[in-house]
Amino acid sequence: MGAMKRFRITFGRLLPPWVVLIFIAMVLTGGPRYSHASCSTAPSHEEIEMLLRQYAQSYPEIAVLVEVGESVSSRAITGLRVSAQPDEEEAEPEIRIIGGIHGNECQSVEEVLLIIEWLLAGYQTDAQLTSFIDGVEFLLIPLVNPDGFSSSPPTRTNANYVDLNRNFGFGWSQQSVFEPFSEPESRAIRDVSQAGAFNLGLSYHTESIYVNGPWNYTPFHPRDDALIDAIGDSYKADSEYEVVFGWDWYQISGDVNDWSLGTQGTFDWTIELTDGDDAVWEVHEPALRAFISWAFVGVSGAVIDAQTGLPLHAMITVEPEGEPVFTDATKGDYHRILLNGTYEVTAWAPGYRPLTVENVTVAESVTTVDFALTRKAAYTAGFQVNEMTLPRDISNSYVALVGYDNDSIASDALGVHDGYWYSIGAGGDITIDMGAAIAVEDAPGPDLLVASGTRSNDSARVWVADHQDGPFVEAAVGSGDLYVDLSDLNLAAVRYVKVVDESDVAFNEAGSGYDLDAVENLSWRVLAPPDGDTESDFPDYDSDTMLPDTDTQPDSDNRNVAATQSHAVSGCTMTPQHPAFTLFSLLFAN
Repeated sequence: MGAMKRFRITFGRLLPPWVVLIFIAMVLTGGPRYSHASCSTAPSHEEIEMLLRQYAQSYPEIAVLVEVGESVSSRAITGLRVSAQPDEEEAEPEIRIIGGIHGNECQSVEEVLLIIEWLLAGYQTDAQLTSFIDGVEFLLIPLVNPDGFSSSPPTRTNANYVDLNRNFGFGWSQQSVFEPFSEPESRAIRDVSQAGAFNLGLSYHTESIYVNGPWNYTPFHPRDDALIDAIGDSYKADSEYEVVFGWDWYQISGDVNDWSLGTQGTFDWTIELTDGDDAVWEVHEPALRAFISWAFVGVSGAVIDAQTGLPLHAMITVEPEGEPVFTDATKGDYHRILLNGTYEVTAWAPGYRPLTVENVTVAESVTTVDFALTRKAAYTAGFQVNEMTLPRDISNSYVALVGYDNDSIASDALGVHDGYWYSIGAGGDITIDMGAAIAVEDAPGPDLLVASGTRSNDSARVWVADHQDGPFVEAAVGSGDLYVDLSDLNLAAVRYVKVVDESDVAFNEAGSGYDLDAVENLSWRVLAPPDGDTESDFPDYDSDTMLPDTDTQPDSDNRNVAATQSHAVSGCTMTPQHPAFTLFSLLFAN
């Protein structure tokens, strides 16, 4: 999914002296501090489980237990869902709060337990907390790493000696010994997150005074850097905390923050607690009120099928640029946090025409924009980044020595090919979720197009699978645009497409590696059109380029461009395209 502009920051051979000094200090001190000083007074895993059950029993109208998963040693990872209707899926923002991903950072566990008690006890007694619970669905998981927490002494890693906050599959480094999501604990957080649509997230750690936002894996800031800075400042308030973009403090690969924003569209933060500080709650209680309030700012609405009225699992993008967010597949609702301003908001789902609403004004509250999308099989393409890995850490020391200039963004590989692409990086790879399984049919012609943004000589190998954990089967190799025939792979369906760079270029160069513009499903050309679509709506395809032949476009189109902005319908210009779909929109226009 492209954007109107891209960061073009060039890092020189040397970083500012303050960054170098921070790196030297971390090397000399063994990295950021953490301790298990509070673990001697922390409740046990069994006591935490009992406490969560007691909360669910004492507050059944607003709290329900969630079985998130199990650890390596089969210890339960349990969460508590807190909401006005905890047993029902509602069209409301969602916030995920976790602790104890490092087993020896025990105060992070206690902090999440404090937040649970604060929310529950405040319902119907504190007006703001009541409004939070009435309007937000919270998922609170106090202890992600029960094995490390239960060790004597507690350990940072899990029972397999894996740092779970280096085990998530976005910006993950191939220098790691273990594959991304190799551990049941990280898979549990992944799976429960994918089942929802979290807008905000907090991950508590010890010990420092940082409010840490993404990105952690790269020196380039996210496109939403101004928003991230503002959210961080509201958490910090007048405290001694410092707001940082993770890499500017110290670089890590494969953490929860980056995976959450890079694949789910969740604005997720690491909050470093000052271990043993008696006043810690006095700092974080007002910070939490300010943080949660962001769930009620921006643009929200629902995305439905214009013909059936059923909710759609859709992508929401905004201009000026930002990372995509996604609707909840059950209700079709989305909640895109934004700063005050005027935006273009676009909704798209695989197999549907993208629809843009212009001149959407955001001012201190939520603006409602609903979408009804019409079917268009030609718009079936990569929907969500599933994983992204790099051949090495982009460490602070590496950048200080040789520089790093690849500022491309993984989400630019989503949607139909549009002239925006993600440069995978020499030796890197990216896995694209097509949004739904593609049934493999023994039919003439290719089933997938892996579109190169530059059609350069950079080569790549394509693998496919029907499940995100594999097994992946090799499907194609080459350079430029790659056409994939799935019928010979002995697979009934394909949903995940992994593109692995095999180019021979420097990793740190701008535009390094294969330039992935899009992964498009071409199988609709030979299968029966879906209900609500018509054969006459399908353009003929040029046999060489596999692009629609502009000379054979239908003269008319029965699409329904239905979108509403609740507060100013008459002031909106409604257009059935978005800049990310410029090429396809021009070709399909009436």
